[in-house]
Amino acid sequence: MNRSFRSQVVRLQKLLPGALVAFGLMMVAGARVHAQGIVFKSDLPRTLVFINEEGNSGTATRDVMTFLQDARFPLVDPALAHTGAQRELVKAALAGDEGAAVQLGRDFGAQVLVLGKADWGTTPDPVSGKLQTGTSEVSLRALRLDEGKVVALGHATGRKLDATEQAARTGAIHQAVASMLQKSEFVGAVVNNWDEQQWSARGYFSPDPGSPGAMQQQSGSDGAPKLAILRTDVLPPMKAGVASRGIGVIKKGDAKSGVTNDVELEGLVVGAVTSVDVEGTKAKLTPIDAAAAKKLGVDGAATRFIARVTLPQSKDSVKVIATSPNGQTANAVVAPRIGERWAVVVGVSDYKAANIPHLQYAAADAQSFYDFLTSPSAGPFKQDHILFLKDGAATNQAIREAMFVFLQKANWNDLVVIYFAGHGAPDPMRPENLYLLPTDADVSALASTGFPMWDVKTALRRQIKAERVLVIADACHSGGAKDGATNHVGGAFAELFTPSRRLTLTAADDNELSYEDSKWGGGHGVF
Repeated sequence: MNRSFRSQVVRLQKLLPGALVAFGLMMVAGARVHAQGIVFKSDLPRTLVFINEEGNSGTATRDVMTFLQDARFPLVDPALAHTGAQRELVKAALAGDEGAAVQLGRDFGAQVLVLGKADWGTTPDPVSGKLQTGTSEVSLRALRLDEGKVVALGHATGRKLDATEQAARTGAIHQAVASMLQKSEFVGAVVNNWDEQQWSARGYFSPDPGSPGAMQQQSGSDGAPKLAILRTDVLPPMKAGVASRGIGVIKKGDAKSGVTNDVELEGLVVGAVTSVDVEGTKAKLTPIDAAAAKKLGVDGAATRFIARVTLPQSKDSVKVIATSPNGQTANAVVAPRIGERWAVVVGVSDYKAANIPHLQYAAADAQSFYDFLTSPSAGPFKQDHILFLKDGAATNQAIREAMFVFLQKANWNDLVVIYFAGHGAPDPMRPENLYLLPTDADVSALASTGFPMWDVKTALRRQIKAERVLVIADACHSGGAKDGATNHVGGAFAELFTPSRRLTLTAADDNELSYEDSKWGGGHGVF
């Protein structure tokens, strides 16, 4: 059985709200964006809403989100940000802190952020003496998060007469929000901007930590070189005829033990450079042209350097200093030894939805991988450093918390391993939107029940600090192709990272499928 499934694409014709038709909001087909390797196409932008409302009733937020959802905007649920790591940011965002809201929007994969303020008041009705008159004022602004610019502004007022203060207040807010969304050009301005201006992932995603691309964004004085570390290989040195197992495997030891580790380090310098010092050893410098440098993620010519140094077993870091002709320097600290090891292991064979066929051995593959990580052969990984989600435990929310919360614990010098075995699929309604399928996924509502590849990249780029990340994926989807198969999900995994100390291993390329059978190890995927 191949780890994909074909689903009949059901074309639903649903009229948009009349107000949207009045604005001439056209749903435009065609390629929308290539997000650094992940094709993310949508007629409308993924939107996150934060409205600071007096009394914290949330009426305006719910009204805006309901309207946008009915208009087919893909929404980011604000509740997803309510985690221990993000709670203060959420509180600040709801209190009107735009910087906190923008950070949350980018951290959780939004493309457009709607910020607002809703004020209200009530007074006794002078005519009846029993009713309450509610008044409200609602202001909204929409920001595109790739450029950080405002693309729409809206303001409206409401007035409602009702029996109670709460009902009058709520009715006034309903009226103000409806007036703004249905009678003003606020939503139309958002859609027109989205339609006319191509999405820029370059302005949205920061480069992978420790990559040459991140190096180019380092601040520094003019003329100072910039450097990035491409690799640190630990070699097995000999002492009295016995080889140590290397700094990445053995635990930190006593400096008096006499055990050393030979480390070969390779890096890249952008800018004029006369020397690179690695723990007192002069590195060998080799200029590379712009074409070769571009493959490593930098613009323009650069200099590659290689050095080999011997470190005592007790030493955890290597200092690198690049010096320019005018004496300016750039410094980097490298950790050849892996600090801590973290892992998220997900395997789904059993799917709750009737429209998703079960897999036979995906969960068994994940179990075997988990068993390996907890064995001496893998270190082992500490039990509390592994989150294992298998079958019924691998829900959408659990996977999201694993990626966005659990892996935040990893430090820059740690190793993060992410393993997924299960179905991957495009949305039948928008085939260019790709998803991993949790156990509770529903093909008829993948936008809300699947785990988007967009969010995989968001978590890796914005939530995980570790420079060393390994993603292993055994998931594919044929895309419903009749003549030949295209594994869009596998291709998206393969292009998660720019050149860096992060990498992916996938079961199949974008023109291949992954398979499972009982003949492999008693029941496993061939991968």
